Amino acid sequence: MTRVLVVADDLTGANDTGVQFALAGWHTTLRIGARRAAPPPAGHATAVSTDSRALDHRDAAAATRAAVAAEQPAPGDHLYLKTDSTLRGSVPAQIAGALAAAPDDAVVVLAPAYPAMGRTVHDGRLLVHGESVTLSPAGRDPVTPVTSDLLTELVPGAVPVPVAPTAAAWARAIEAASRHGAVVAADAGTDAELARLAEAIVLLGPRAIPAGSAGLAAPLAALWRADRGTPPAPAAPPAARRPLVLVSSHHLVARDQVAAAERTDSTLTVLRTTTDALLRGETPVPAAGDGPVVLLSPDERARPGHSAPLAAALADHAATLLAGADRPFDAVVLVGGDGAEAFLDAVGAHGIAVRGTLLEGVPDGRVAGGPRDGLTVVTKAGGFGDETTLTQLLRALRGPTRTETSR
Repeated sequence: MTRVLVVADDLTGANDTGVQFALAGWHTTLRIGARRAAPPPAGHATAVSTDSRALDHRDAAAATRAAVAAEQPAPGDHLYLKTDSTLRGSVPAQIAGALAAAPDDAVVVLAPAYPAMGRTVHDGRLLVHGESVTLSPAGRDPVTPVTSDLLTELVPGAVPVPVAPTAAAWARAIEAASRHGAVVAADAGTDAELARLAEAIVLLGPRAIPAGSAGLAAPLAALWRADRGTPPAPAAPPAARRPLVLVSSHHLVARDQVAAAERTDSTLTVLRTTTDALLRGETPVPAAGDGPVVLLSPDERARPGHSAPLAAALADHAATLLAGADRPFDAVVLVGGDGAEAFLDAVGAHGIAVRGTLLEGVPDGRVAGGPRDGLTVVTKAGGFGDETTLTQLLRALRGPTRTETSR
């Protein structure tokens, strides 16, 4: 029985891909930092974050290679390289690091498409809701803006491959393309096409390393588990009356989601501060009330170098709020990968026991390890969703009617 390793460039990406394996019946853990548990047994999926999205090429490649090598994969184990669905950041370096840790004949099959989130690839161009990715918020990302929509420019040396009518035909096309380069970039515009591509990857066998978003991970999770019998029933969605929401992301989508939730939920409290006050330890506290509380990072698009210390300061304050609130918080929602990992580190956790999805692209689980072990935790990438996503997420948590998502 095999194992799965998901290597992602940030924590929320690791979790929203790892959850695809949980939904397919794999026992799935998201693991962070140096607090490593014992190596997982066969039949488990482990997701890890390299925090490499904003790193330079050398450091991102080294971090990815080290993450793969550290797991010492056995023959038959599967590697999934999770990239940003809009290909922000150090994607070429992440691919180079994965290849460096793989056998010499390995080929990376890159498919960032995630149709459920509006990400598609047509004629080698990456689109968001039918328009060039450069026109989306990813093109205006304050740290890692996307400046081209051509996969061959975003990942130099990649060989494009169009959609094929059958999995066997697609596998043959990838095999032929791999003679011209170790990275093959696949078109895909629908879930059905991603499912067909996943079948082609299985046909190619262990030399094929899939890379992309959670969209491709979902069908692969089911195919890789096909010999393990009927998957267990999905976990019941979590319920929480008073979640604490940590928004460390500076993505425009995340900021719009907070503003929309504040307009529509009169019980919601948004705690705002400035960079200087936060770094001095002058942190806001919520007034009396029993509704959700949002701890919002300062809008620092002009000062991207402050992202890591800001995330750490926010995470420390969130941990303090959890420990000292007169009205206890019964869940934490982590929006943005830097803050999510910093929060788990601040509460002494070694990761997340992944359970299911609260909404599409929004996984939930339980804090694993530390004094907050067992606390409900929900993660969301800053750029995922539309203006209503945070509002929907909070409604789903607070019930009584919650949305269940199956993939």
